[in-house]
Amino acid sequence: MSRTPDGAGRRADRRYLVTTDHGDVVVSVNPAAGGLDADLLALEAATPTTTAGIELATPLRAFGAKMLDIIEIQGISDVDVSPGLRDMLMREKATQDLKRIERFAKAAAAPD
Repeated sequence: MSRTPDGAGRRADRRYLVTTDHGDVVVSVNPAAGGLDADLLALEAATPTTTAGIELATPLRAFGAKMLDIIEIQGISDVDVSPGLRDMLMREKATQDLKRIERFAKAAAAPD
């Protein structure tokens, strides 16, 4: 049984295999992070070890909708804004993280 810091055990560990034009990336959700936190996602290169237990691969473009779900699940309750601004913040965070995943894949695929 894995332990999570700060009692965040209410959120199951979530890992996703995201495919990009440059290669695959394993995306792990930090169960202790809020939806808008910079450390919401941890990225790793896809290897047989890091992909163990992940059954499905999701294209980067399709992962955008999943990012909105992840942000919603992790919560943004500490941000007191109008519903319209809240939606805009969530979409902007999702876009930033998708770009980050793509940059990571490109850097991992680059020859040394």
